[in-house]
Amino acid sequence: MSLPPPPPGPLPLRRRRRRPTVLGLCTEGLYRVSGNKTDQDNIQKQFDQDHNISLVSMEVTVNAVAGALKAFFADLPDPLIPYSLHPELLEAAKIPDKTERLHALKEIVKKFHPVNYDVFRYVITHLNRVSQQNKINLMTADNLSICFWPTLMRPDFENREFLSTTKIHQSVVETFIQQCQFFFYNGEIVETVNTVAPPPPSNPGQLVEPMVPLQLPPPLQPQLIQPQLQTDPLGII
Repeated sequence: MSLPPPPPGPLPLRRRRRRPTVLGLCTEGLYRVSGNKTDQDNIQKQFDQDHNISLVSMEVTVNAVAGALKAFFADLPDPLIPYSLHPELLEAAKIPDKTERLHALKEIVKKFHPVNYDVFRYVITHLNRVSQQNKINLMTADNLSICFWPTLMRPDFENREFLSTTKIHQSVVETFIQQCQFFFYNGEIVETVNTVAPPPPSNPGQLVEPMVPLQLPPPLQPQLIQPQLQTDPLGII
């Protein structure tokens, strides 16, 4: 089942929406492969001066555009997922029963400020669509959550106590991506593997669950944005 188009986001996001629309859903490594930092900074600078900039005429790479979009959320005064709700999200993620857990997360999302809620729904809907092409772009919901959760939640990595919940934070964002229909469009719960992180280990000395290194494909060559790309290849408008 295809997702309905998300509602228009707040003005800053609606304007920056012009950036990802020139990307391709099937771009391998989308949001994982780093773009040229100079190009990314230039995109942001040009956008601040003119919201109608032409990315095609700038000849920037797909990866630079994706990086600029992520930088937008990283530069917000406060994270898109409010700090005040982080404890509730973590507690909900530990609920053993899947259905009960997802309903608890859904109720917490409803507590978002209306602007945060609309933008979050927009972003998660987009990431869900990217994940649907994972056989081509190699970006599963898990991979995308690894790329986005630090930007969306902005945790304090210098806090040692935070290390014990790192995997749960990431898994919460992964769940939102996987269950996008359920959270935002009154859809059914879909069957997935490892929907959220398991509860913390019972052994007090084991603060962090062993992490299995993410198997990534060989380095990719950034793809240049081509003028002949369709108007909205990502399908997010």
